[in-house]
Amino acid sequence: MNNTGGHTTQLSPDAVQTAIDAVAWEEYMREQQPSYLSAQDEYFFKQSGDSKMVYVWDEDSNVGSFDETEEQEDILDTDTRIGNQKTKRQSKWTKQIPISFEAFQTDQVGKRQKIGVQVGDRARLTQDKKTILDTYGDAFAGSINTLPDGDAWASATHTTLKGYTVDNLETGALNADNLWTGVQTLTDQLAQDGDLGGQVFEGLVVPFILYKTAKETMNSQLVPFSAENQINIFDTDYGTVRIAASAFLNSAQNTNTNANTSYHMVSRNHSASRKVLAGLSTSMIEPKYTRNDNYILRARYMESHFIETWTGYVGSNGTS
Repeated sequence: MNNTGGHTTQLSPDAVQTAIDAVAWEEYMREQQPSYLSAQDEYFFKQSGDSKMVYVWDEDSNVGSFDETEEQEDILDTDTRIGNQKTKRQSKWTKQIPISFEAFQTDQVGKRQKIGVQVGDRARLTQDKKTILDTYGDAFAGSINTLPDGDAWASATHTTLKGYTVDNLETGALNADNLWTGVQTLTDQLAQDGDLGGQVFEGLVVPFILYKTAKETMNSQLVPFSAENQINIFDTDYGTVRIAASAFLNSAQNTNTNANTSYHMVSRNHSASRKVLAGLSTSMIEPKYTRNDNYILRARYMESHFIETWTGYVGSNGTS
């Protein structure tokens, strides 16, 4: 392969032959935003390593509640099974930047060192963007990830292994009343056997445009945006809920319908997952190994992002 472009003396003459005073390197502050949602967050994404190209899982049906049995009555058998097998294949993410021998040797402004820093930053950005958009961003569409029952993460028609229907899709703008509706949906959520599972509201994911509303709703001592002096239950019983916000969920980055109004309520038992086969690695290929006397900076990582099942999650698209 004949690599051209990248960082060369022709593309960046000021870096190798002109006595400039400084370079206006970009610096970024996205991870310093309050409650920044990162792909490395171990609460909102279940993290684990992997050693295989494909991750395979089944759902479990549980065993059901007990049967009332009369004296000497035959005890009934109960079916229990696993099924709805689902697989997720690992994806490889790469970045390659040729650096001409001439540009490498005559760099006057530290460009080649800065490239390495920029590669690391853009790896983190890509990991955050893809992990968030493939899970929370795709929760209502199911265009990237569907669950073992074939539905999107947020759906009114989830089907359990024993044939029961679970509805974890809500509507209504982000406010105290609609959050309480979501809390009830989590609390009433069935298990796979059709009996009460019940989940506790512990985490809230919002597009960054809703961060102010989320904080005001969750942290206000009285019911927010109300003339009534009612105690706000989310500042008392639910005062430790973790809030995470992401600009990647805003409509500017997220093309899904209702992006700016959607929000996600989870318990610790949710299954938004990130499986890492290989973390970020970089290598510099020397000119003697290339056909056109280039150095080549190559970086890669491999991981997958998906949802295992609907347990512990309620999604609202924020519509009325």
